[in-house]
Amino acid sequence: MRWPKVRGLHWHRATYHEFNMNDAISRFAIVRQHLPVEFRDSVFVESWSNDVWVNEELVLRVCWQGDRERLLREQELLVALPVSVPHASVVASGRIANLTWMLLRRIRGERLDLVWSRLSIDARRDAVVGLGNVLSNLHDWVPPLKIRKMLLRSTQTVPASRDAVVGSTIVPLPLERVALLLDCFEGMPGMSEELLRRVRMRIDSLGSVVSASELQDGLVIHGDAHFANALWFEGCLVALLDFEWARIGPSDLELEAACREDPIIEDAAESGPIRASEVPMLVWLREGYPELFNREDLTERLWLYDLCYQVRRLSAPGIISLDQSQLKRLNILAAGPRVRFA
Repeated sequence: MRWPKVRGLHWHRATYHEFNMNDAISRFAIVRQHLPVEFRDSVFVESWSNDVWVNEELVLRVCWQGDRERLLREQELLVALPVSVPHASVVASGRIANLTWMLLRRIRGERLDLVWSRLSIDARRDAVVGLGNVLSNLHDWVPPLKIRKMLLRSTQTVPASRDAVVGSTIVPLPLERVALLLDCFEGMPGMSEELLRRVRMRIDSLGSVVSASELQDGLVIHGDAHFANALWFEGCLVALLDFEWARIGPSDLELEAACREDPIIEDAAESGPIRASEVPMLVWLREGYPELFNREDLTERLWLYDLCYQVRRLSAPGIISLDQSQLKRLNILAAGPRVRFA
């Protein structure tokens, strides 16, 4: 990539006062000056929550929205994780003005969601069983007390604004967090009073299935373990990526991300809950991590997680009117669960 001149300055001489920090290239120009190694020939790649730049050897992630501490917590977590949880290794991390960044060694492979359509049934099974194995290893890990306290601080405090809630966790629990988001829906174009009332009532009725102690005394969970955060290479799941949303919580909270965009679950959503035994992904995940499913009220628990995630999804920064397809999904969830466990 060739670096253009801006206002007569080369990129390597820029300061954050000289650029619009709302665009990715300007943010990259600032962070690049502070990296401990050369970072050349990089390309910008898709990401939901950060700016991500990659070259042949390295990955640079820049956090510019929400809870900026996410990447710094992830850096500490990655350094502490055991080898039984395959993950990227950290080269460096830091803070510049209102940005945080982390530089990682690039791991060979493809995102599982992007390669999924090309995999055979046996390879898909191996991938999901492998994901279950990795999650089991993560949940078996006893973290240093410093890591546990760090993760608890990030989720036990109720942020003061909608954007702060959205920028700090994927599933906004404890309930005080999702309640703040629901309050922000009042009067928003597209959100009917009736739907908002039904969602509040449903979350209130489900809230008791997950206790406060599970969110405080639980395990280290990834928090966003969907296929886009799993790396596949030469027939193996080689890494779990993006631990920025890691938190303390119950192990089954991982099911929200695993089920989030499963096409079989999506196709069945309007006709009522699909049995978990009819969803291959869940059958394979159970093979890799049977203990994940050994819970009472698992139907209701996943239903609560799904509802909380959907409320967060509709609360993304910058939204001033609500997407009709996402409102439809919320309406379905207000009526019933998407998956039913035996």
